Amino acid sequence: MTVLRQPHHPGQREQLSNHKGGCNLMTVVGNRPQFVKMAPLSAELARRGYRELVVHTGQHFDENMSDVFFSELELPRPDIRFQSTHRTHGAMTAEMLCSLERVMIERKPPFVLIFGDTNSTLAAALAAVKLRIPLAHVEAGPRIYDIDTPEEINRIVADHASRLRFCPDIPSVGNLARENMTDGVYFTGDVMYDAFLQFSGVAERRSTVFEQIIDGPFALLTIHRPNNTDTKPALTRIVQLLSETPINIVFPVHPRTEAALKRHGLWKTVNALPRAKILPAVGYLDILQLINHAEIVLTDSGGLQKEAVYGRKPALVLFYVSPWPQLIDAGWIQCCWKEDGIDVSRILTLIEQFRPQESVTEIFGDGRAAKRIVDVLERHNWLTAKQPKELRYAG
Repeated sequence: MTVLRQPHHPGQREQLSNHKGGCNLMTVVGNRPQFVKMAPLSAELARRGYRELVVHTGQHFDENMSDVFFSELELPRPDIRFQSTHRTHGAMTAEMLCSLERVMIERKPPFVLIFGDTNSTLAAALAAVKLRIPLAHVEAGPRIYDIDTPEEINRIVADHASRLRFCPDIPSVGNLARENMTDGVYFTGDVMYDAFLQFSGVAERRSTVFEQIIDGPFALLTIHRPNNTDTKPALTRIVQLLSETPINIVFPVHPRTEAALKRHGLWKTVNALPRAKILPAVGYLDILQLINHAEIVLTDSGGLQKEAVYGRKPALVLFYVSPWPQLIDAGWIQCCWKEDGIDVSRILTLIEQFRPQESVTEIFGDGRAAKRIVDVLERHNWLTAKQPKELRYAG
């Protein structure tokens, strides 16, 4: 893995942490949801004058899945960015682990902040805990109780390695308690809700995505999970959905999904379907604009399920389980899975019929999660802790 220093990007906010000196914390991010989660928290840290060392693992390397988010969200540009040379889970995680360990030894951050459940999260958690660096985990506690899902393993390890755990909802607090984690656990709300509220208006003013799509009502579709993309039968179900849809479907295609469709000879077929509008992967402002104007959202993304509900749009989950069961209980999302793949017939029916009427309570807080997280960090004196002179391996 190559370590790159990120060049200045015009229009991005100059950040206090772009230097060789000390920092108040190290933030590790690597993919789209983490950039979104980072945005309100980094803004709050900067507002209070704290210095953030930002490390981008390079897990998402496509510009529309990575660089565009730093520009759109006015994120602090990464102080350090890795260029990954491996795509398999094990090799990628090992590569990031080694690189993050070197950076932590060199820069000696007082603590490390991680987000969500990605390979970047896992690598940073392992590197920090083995060097005895305190760890704080944002979006701690969600569970689907399926250890065959990589994200489940990542979030379990991250939660157990962390000393402070910031939960987006009350069920996540309960999940941690069942695993004997009660100290250092806080319900703060969801930083993605903070971002949604902050940037929806910006998206309305600045997004040009509607210049690329068909007129009239539409559904928004996103897929990226291996269960939906790694085999031809799984992809064929997606093609069937796009072929038989009763309304137009806007489909921003994740790079790995595009590669899978091409590998199985389905890319030209998908692009020729009359009711499918195929787009390249889009930035955050565009996806917010699409959510806010769609009739319904179809997705296998855990984050997009929440974002759909934040936009008061029903969501059909293209997976057998959701990490947010309270949204199912509230009647705003439904899982559409049959045996080993998406239930196309059920999806086609629900696209036309599923329109919840009940209001959504503040399941994920009130849009001030970032403030609460920084408040907790201050109460624990983590943000004023001195950088260690040396680091020791655990054990």
